[in-house]
Amino acid sequence: MQADADTRSLRLLVVEDEAIIAMLVEDALTMAGHVVVGVAESASEALTIAARETIDLALCDVRLSENDSGVTVARELSLRGIPCLYVSGNCPTAADHPLIIGCVGKPFATAALSRAVEAAYRIAAGERGVEVPKSMHVFARDGTVP
Repeated sequence: MQADADTRSLRLLVVEDEAIIAMLVEDALTMAGHVVVGVAESASEALTIAARETIDLALCDVRLSENDSGVTVARELSLRGIPCLYVSGNCPTAADHPLIIGCVGKPFATAALSRAVEAAYRIAAGERGVEVPKSMHVFARDGTVP
């Protein structure tokens, strides 16, 4: 499946410590026409990739191995101007930065993940009335779930 004419090819960072899930996410997004600029298993790896790559959106698991926190990664990336979308079995109910757009719960359908990525990017860009898949929870601009 290629990206259609209305869909922009995005440069994405995947922050996921489970290799099988990281590969599934990377494959689904690549097949949707996006470019995965890096897959990070830890907070330090994610921030290193973010320092050298242009990233349109980061997808962050909430719980990472070795006591790393995807919430901390998302906060750090958003402070650098990179919008984030959680992809987690432990979706937070709120976010502490307006560039942390929302959460897609695991397990997820790959087609819904691609739609969620595109919706999150559009929301971060300030578009209103963006249609989001049912599997995606969007945080209000004040960081809560509406």
